[in-house]
Amino acid sequence: MRAELAQYGGITVMIPAAAIIAVWLWYSNPRALRAWVLTVFATYSLVALSKLLFKGWGLSFEHLDIAVLSGHAMNTSLMVTVGASLVARQFNPTLRWPAALVGLVASLGFSAYCVAPYIHPLNEALAGAVLGATAAFAFLWRIEAAEVKVSPSFIGGGLVVLLLCALVPKYNAELLLNRVAISLSGADQAHQEPSWRLDVTHSKAE
Repeated sequence: MRAELAQYGGITVMIPAAAIIAVWLWYSNPRALRAWVLTVFATYSLVALSKLLFKGWGLSFEHLDIAVLSGHAMNTSLMVTVGASLVARQFNPTLRWPAALVGLVASLGFSAYCVAPYIHPLNEALAGAVLGATAAFAFLWRIEAAEVKVSPSFIGGGLVVLLLCALVPKYNAELLLNRVAISLSGADQAHQEPSWRLDVTHSKAE
């Protein structure tokens, strides 16, 4: 069950979530929209960079037991935290930060108990969650003084679209990242597991 829930943190659901938030901000505050686009671009770039460096060249953080940053955990922490805060802000502005904290706690729980260990080891899931949470709170702090008004119909429409996206088959970008990493590095094949984890698995088997 938890493994199935983890799939909802992938790009099939979370990229539409980012787009829905962008649409809300587009109709409300163009400056906030620019900040959101920059935030999403920066966080996705860091996750993609970590995966390309590992898949192509085997570069990782062995001492932290982190080969790549979890995109599922980053997605969830960023989208849920920001989305919860923006929705709460429309009904009661004083709830915007408490709602963000609730979103953060829910995202961390999702990362620790759903993303880990089914998609990523715990350290990778938590690292992705921390990245997403940091980006979320940086964005919310940046738009703190901005006027962001989203009509209830827009909120409802966005939630309907998100529900529809949650029902479709989930797409995984790992194969695309593998091809890009191989193309850039010239490696014969993409790295899949760091050597130190394979060594530990082999030792346990013995």
